[in-house]
Amino acid sequence: MQQAITVPSSVTVRSAHEFVQAILAGFENNEDAVLDVSAVVEADLAFVEILYAAREQWARAGRELRLVAPVTEPVVALLRRAGFLAEPTPQDIDFWFHGDLPQ
Repeated sequence: MQQAITVPSSVTVRSAHEFVQAILAGFENNEDAVLDVSAVVEADLAFVEILYAAREQWARAGRELRLVAPVTEPVVALLRRAGFLAEPTPQDIDFWFHGDLPQ
């Protein structure tokens, strides 16, 4: 079984607590999960850190956490500014971009 988690339009350090609560609730369902990040227009490093930690937590539990679709331009820009696209791993490219690194 797979559950869907919708990510709010803004995930910043100010709103991170609510997003973390949604992620934790999703993890407690003991299922794989897909995140819909299509509405995200404002994000900061808190968003990226939460998703990296969640991916690791799901993987340690033998489950999969993935995105419904590749991230939108605001998240791509954040990943670039923060240096995450300087040398991305194949796993990061698959997670964030479904295998197709944006130019």
